[in-house]
Amino acid sequence: MDSSRGYWVSPLMEAEQKLWVAVLETALNDAMSGSNSSRRDVARRWFREGGQNFRLVCDLANFDPDFVRMKLLAVLDREDAQQPVENKTRRRNSKQEAVIMVDAAN
Repeated sequence: MDSSRGYWVSPLMEAEQKLWVAVLETALNDAMSGSNSSRRDVARRWFREGGQNFRLVCDLANFDPDFVRMKLLAVLDREDAQQPVENKTRRRNSKQEAVIMVDAAN
């Protein structure tokens, strides 16, 4: 998210803090990506669960984990709502077809 760089990073941040902000940015880019569904799903789950690792990264970035999670989930939910229904159905059908093919092979 190059356009968000100015929002996330301040010139007053220490290098270590900028590193952890980059981790959050990378996870957000992965969560918004359509090119790698596995990476997208893992990143979205990381944000949605808000587990210990997520909280640690936010703390190291000097961000409030609950606030970051709330804002990022709103972005992800908004993107999900804008996704065309046929794309969601097509993806589900492709997974079902793959399961049927694996079952047939066994």
